[in-house]
Amino acid sequence: MTAGLKGENVLYYPGCMTKYYLIDFFNNYKALLSDLGVDFRVINELKCCGSPLLNAGHIDDFKEVKEKNLKILEKNNITKIITNCPHCYNVFKKYYGIKIEHITQTLAANKHKLTAENNKEIAYHDPCLLARKNNVIKEPRAILKQTGFKLIEPFRAKERTFCCGAGGGVKQNSPKIANKIAKERLKQLGSKKIIVSCPYCYAHLKENTDNKKKIIELSETLVEA
Repeated sequence: MTAGLKGENVLYYPGCMTKYYLIDFFNNYKALLSDLGVDFRVINELKCCGSPLLNAGHIDDFKEVKEKNLKILEKNNITKIITNCPHCYNVFKKYYGIKIEHITQTLAANKHKLTAENNKEIAYHDPCLLARKNNVIKEPRAILKQTGFKLIEPFRAKERTFCCGAGGGVKQNSPKIANKIAKERLKQLGSKKIIVSCPYCYAHLKENTDNKKKIIELSETLVEA
């Protein structure tokens, strides 16, 4: 944890998808942070970060949500946020003016405490908003290598990652196109086991996979370990 920050100043924010639909991963990350000695709080009153409103072009509505959230953060003396959602990470970083970490950055900083010995061959899917937009590339790979995974680097990885198809409102507005993109991405990834660190990528790729490939959320590998 950053010097000078106490647990009551650090918020773990799972994002709406994780909090309401992927609750196991929400609990996984809380347990992981606790096991690694990272002090944090969870504030239930904090609303959606506003990413869907931005994507839909509702700027005034986004500003209203942002201002409400900033008041809640200020009231609770929050000075740093940790989130497992790349969409939330991107919005907090660019629009909120608050210190923000994606969970892979937090875990990578504590990777010496991760001692699992896996020997499985896996591919890692880079979420667009981590790799393309924010250069969070080394951290997830450091975690996977530390825990013993044999990493296959697929076609269109890292900063040239190929979208899963769910982002930017495509899934909501053009589901057939979104599904076609997901199936193409699954072909590119080149492994039977695919690890992701974005709740939207996880849900969308899993929805479009078959029995030949297994989609695994990052926290699942660390909790199993």
